[in-house]
Amino acid sequence: MQTQPDVKSDIPRSREVCLDALSPVLAEYAEALGVPVRIDVPRRRVARPRGRRAWTLHPFALPGRPGWLGLGSKVREAAFAAVCGYPLSPGRRVAWSVPDLGRWGRPLRDGEGQTVGLVLGTDVYLLFDLLGQEPAIARLVGRAVLDLSLEAGHSYLLTLTGLGPATLETRLRRLRQATEVEGLGASALWRAHRAGEGEGAGAEAGAEVGALEGELRELELNLRTSGRQMRDLERRLFTAQRRLAELRQHQTSPDTLGRDFDRIAALPGVADVGVCDGALQVLTEPIVVEYGFRRYRLGRFRLDLHFDGRLFVRNLTDRYETYDHPHVENGRPCLGNIQEWVQRLLGQREFAAASELLLHYLKTVNPADWRKAVTFWTEVSP
Repeated sequence: MQTQPDVKSDIPRSREVCLDALSPVLAEYAEALGVPVRIDVPRRRVARPRGRRAWTLHPFALPGRPGWLGLGSKVREAAFAAVCGYPLSPGRRVAWSVPDLGRWGRPLRDGEGQTVGLVLGTDVYLLFDLLGQEPAIARLVGRAVLDLSLEAGHSYLLTLTGLGPATLETRLRRLRQATEVEGLGASALWRAHRAGEGEGAGAEAGAEVGALEGELRELELNLRTSGRQMRDLERRLFTAQRRLAELRQHQTSPDTLGRDFDRIAALPGVADVGVCDGALQVLTEPIVVEYGFRRYRLGRFRLDLHFDGRLFVRNLTDRYETYDHPHVENGRPCLGNIQEWVQRLLGQREFAAASELLLHYLKTVNPADWRKAVTFWTEVSP
């Protein structure tokens, strides 16, 4: 698994030292997430995205290609005294300010509200010189911006890792806790160093160092305890997920679905019922509704009741533009005050009860919240 940058031959020695300090961090995050986590060192101030096979940091770079004219004068020089609460090295605080960030990517803001990077898919562009810092600072700031970027790119991370939302959040929480403990330990050492440089150091500084080392040991112990608890919770989560999958498989077994088919087929207005592409499909007879002492033919519908809780309503014969029904656009129904009931029934695999409720819904129109007036459909004689 690659954790080193793609380019190293042209990197100054000082930056190689920072990369060496960051390498264990990248390996730790890669192991936790199960995907490559790497740094791509740009030769210019723009860098191409590396695709969606790895989570990639681009220090002091913007998305683009060499010679891209979109940069121009819009990128202005700025200065960051600190990033994520960690002070940057003196003389290495230059950064970029980019107006109109929406066209570049999703802004990545630290606790002070300053935009320190941009997230574009699985690529993270840092607007400051991460590799120009002292190795200890680069390691801490690198962890902090990784945590920020993983939170900001959560949806892309789900696709990249293939992990479930609960499992992914558990692992990200562990990484954030490790960052906090490492940051506290570094702060303790910095404070002790400053105390040793001041007047009357000696015994007083030694006492503070001892106290801070004790505090750090306690934090590390708490972190290990929390880690064991997290692993136990993760095991319980996996067990519950497996059991839930077994129950759902039972609920969608031929015998269970057969009973639901019989109940749904017996409902007034149902023409047929079957299973296709992970969904139970209910075909209706032609539906006619009354409104204002007139009758309108809405047509025949197909209800797609997915086993994962999704719901689509398709008009098979009388669709008007993008509207399947006065309350349905592009297959997505506006269920109003029955939304909660329908979702609950689908979640409990009560397909027959959900079908009955939805059939009543299709035969009802409400001018207060319809998306397209029913008068656009064909009027029929009584």
